[in-house]
Amino acid sequence: MKKISLGSLLLLTIMFLSSCLKDRDNYYDSPEFQNAAAVSIINGAPLGNPLDIQFQGTQRWLLNEFYYTYRTNYTRVYSGARKLYVFNRGESDSLFSKNVTFEERKRYSIFIVDTLSKMDAVLVRDSVMTPKGDSVLLRFANMSPDAGSVDLYIQGNPTPVAQHIGYKNVSTFVSFKSDKDIKFEARAAGSNTVLATSEVKNLYNGNQYTIWTSGFKSMHTTNGKLIVETMAHYY
Repeated sequence: MKKISLGSLLLLTIMFLSSCLKDRDNYYDSPEFQNAAAVSIINGAPLGNPLDIQFQGTQRWLLNEFYYTYRTNYTRVYSGARKLYVFNRGESDSLFSKNVTFEERKRYSIFIVDTLSKMDAVLVRDSVMTPKGDSVLLRFANMSPDAGSVDLYIQGNPTPVAQHIGYKNVSTFVSFKSDKDIKFEARAAGSNTVLATSEVKNLYNGNQYTIWTSGFKSMHTTNGKLIVETMAHYY
């Protein structure tokens, strides 16, 4: 067998590393995702009942345990313009509907937010580059109706994850070193006033995380107060 030259070996290594940094949407290049997107739905509607989800022309997602703060796995949904319906579990009349559009072979999160007549769905693209080395990628989604603009910090770290993020808005992903036993703090924008703190979390190498708020600053009940939640974007 012919020996591989050093130059060829270096070229192969560079090509391999480049492929590792491609958008993770490439995971969905399989035939299963032709004409389809991958969609995850988060129940961020405080004070409500468990929910059912349905896209126009498809069967209802019978989720059984889709309570407040719960999230579905990524699920195949036809790409293009779709209508999303949200129901209280087991009921025939929808709470609301929303027109959404998905690109083929892309990943999305949909946050169900607010309560009663103000309930809404916020569509977010999840496609990001793979973190390098011992780092993670973090972004912040403000889904708290009355908190105003919010800054997000890791407790004890002076570098913000995101600043001045308004309701229904999401920051871009930023790189942080992986870490363990940390807490996230949601602060009133431009101040040191802590609105809510997450539970203790671990951030593992190579993962992408969305940190999100829900609930109401003005409430103090268990399922109504402002909270900080964390979700990892696994395949």
